[in-house]
Amino acid sequence: MPAHLGVASTFGLTAPAGGYVQESSQEDSVEIATIRDETGTTVKAVPKPMVTRAVSLKGKGDAELAAVASGSFAEGVLRITEAKQSESNEDFPDFEINGTAYLNLAAPPP
Repeated sequence: MPAHLGVASTFGLTAPAGGYVQESSQEDSVEIATIRDETGTTVKAVPKPMVTRAVSLKGKGDAELAAVASGSFAEGVLRITEAKQSESNEDFPDFEINGTAYLNLAAPPP
C-alpha cells in the first residue's frame, strides 16, 4: 500500500505501491494572446483556450516503472509524461513521476 508522508493530495496521479510520496505539486498554465499598439503598449490580452496542467510526485522507494502504460491524450485526462528512478549506495531509491493534462477554457470573448 502506498504511503503519503505529509502529502495531502496526489492530484490524480496514483502513488506507486512500493513507494512513499514525499512531495506533490500541481501547476496550471494558460497562454495569453496580446495585441500591442504602435508604442508597444499592450492594449488587449485574452487567454488562449487551452490550460496545461502539470502534476509531479517525488518520493522514495520503487517507482514501479514497468507498470507505466502508454495511452493517448484526451481532454482533461492526466497522462504520465515522465518517470525517473535513481539509486545510490548511500540512500533509498528516489523517484519522480510527472504527468500532463490538457483542459479547455470556455471560448474567450472577441
